[in-house]
Amino acid sequence: MFKIQKAIVLLLKQGPTKFVRTIVSKKKEKKKIIEFKNKARNIHLISEEERERQRKWEFQNCRKFSIITPLYNTPVEYLIELLESVERQTYTNWELCLADGSDDKHEYVEKVCKDWMNRDNRIIYMKLKKNLGISNNTNECLKLASGDFFGLLDHDDVLHESALFEMMCVIEKTEADFIYSDEVKFSKEISDATDFNFKSAFGKDELRSHNYICHFTVFSKELLENANELYRSNFDGSQDHDMVLRLTERAKNIVHIPKVLYYWRVHPDSVSMNLDSKSYAVDAAIRAIKEQLIRENEHGSVSSNLPYRTIYRISYDILQHPKVIILVHNNSNLQIDEIKPRIDNNTSYDNYEIIFVEIKENETLGIALNRDISHNKADFYVLFDGACIPENDDWIEEMLMYAQRNDVCTVSPKILFGNNLIGYAGLALDANEKGFIKFLGKGFSDDEQGYEAMFRYVRNITASWKGCCMISAEKLRMMGGFSEDMDGYEEVDFSLRGIQNKLWNVWTCFAKINYDSMEIPSFEEKKSKIFYNRWQDEIKKGDRYYHPILKELRWL
Repeated sequence: MFKIQKAIVLLLKQGPTKFVRTIVSKKKEKKKIIEFKNKARNIHLISEEERERQRKWEFQNCRKFSIITPLYNTPVEYLIELLESVERQTYTNWELCLADGSDDKHEYVEKVCKDWMNRDNRIIYMKLKKNLGISNNTNECLKLASGDFFGLLDHDDVLHESALFEMMCVIEKTEADFIYSDEVKFSKEISDATDFNFKSAFGKDELRSHNYICHFTVFSKELLENANELYRSNFDGSQDHDMVLRLTERAKNIVHIPKVLYYWRVHPDSVSMNLDSKSYAVDAAIRAIKEQLIRENEHGSVSSNLPYRTIYRISYDILQHPKVIILVHNNSNLQIDEIKPRIDNNTSYDNYEIIFVEIKENETLGIALNRDISHNKADFYVLFDGACIPENDDWIEEMLMYAQRNDVCTVSPKILFGNNLIGYAGLALDANEKGFIKFLGKGFSDDEQGYEAMFRYVRNITASWKGCCMISAEKLRMMGGFSEDMDGYEEVDFSLRGIQNKLWNVWTCFAKINYDSMEIPSFEEKKSKIFYNRWQDEIKKGDRYYHPILKELRWL
């Protein structure tokens, strides 16, 4: 039923021609996804040699993990698989905290748990007088916990045998207080699992768009205590999303482990398989995001980005009607008369001015931009390639709502080229790419949703592209403008310096620009030496928002 509803919404929104094109693109994308999953099938397995290495490893400070698992009418086979997966952990300093809210028809849950508890004193079990709901049942588990770190394990899921070992490695190396890993969904046998979720590094905006962090999540006891509240029952269905939003606001060091450490069981009763009857989960997520906006003194509305019910869109209020200057570069005098009306006729925002950037002999773009910015005062500046044409009239508003935030460095839109192809959905650092820069999404059809629907929500990226990006005057002043020796890499260097200053670079799919060419210009290798010399450590580490497995399997 839900698929039919999605199709009807799409047909009404797109019209017959684009709807048919979308269906064709989705079939091609589905084939691509199947090929990708087959390549990734064994990526979560470890060898016996690695297993023994982990078991023998000696940490300097062995932190204790409390695994938190509320139980409710858990099928016996699921329960035993869960218990076995915890027992198999190669890192052994753990306790499993079980709070059981099962009804009288499921007394076997208590029997199984007590049998296991009698065999292993690391298993702590409490039978609740009644089912208190998922959040309060979880809180009862937390009351049993005595560990330094807490890890969340749902009652029908399974832990990878290396999960706690990998978490401990990160804690010892980085002193992280919030850690999460990749995961894979399975229905029957883990050996047949192919629905992998390879995640990116922490991104504030992506977490607001959807709870991509999910499983396996571990956080310090101290961090939870500082959150003031435990799990909140008025967010049942999206209680994890609410908790992750609150914890990451306060976390000092958030680390993503790019390894599959969690097996998420999908079955008819799970929320992921049954959204139609559990729409309360969507409503709860929207309220959780709204509450974060209130806590951070931000103003806006939150809604599902239909037809994707669990992807959320925030429309922030734009404050004080600021002035925007559009700095048009990469243009000739012959084009100027054409460029201005192309912008004016496709822009609804009314407080803007267009400046054509003149690069003098022996100047870099950075020098020219800094000069024009110093001579032309505005609240926000848009770098705008002369070949760009706005597709949606509210493109300035869609970027401005993010650029106005104190914690944002740059904002960029989705850029299309050629025959309805994506040319730009964010820049990533890549040592193997020409000029060390990869254009994410390049070559995908605009009708494709991308890996985990990444082309359908606002997310954080490492760098914006000067084809079109917005920066506030405040950030330009704070960071001393553009580096004038970064010829060809001005915007990438600025974005990276923003990250060093704990600022976010944001990509939004809700602002769309057409690039009037059959090709998107690439970064020139001959200009890359200075950039590489300055940023080689970051390049060698790999891009935080471009997963190494997605890179290896050439998905993006």
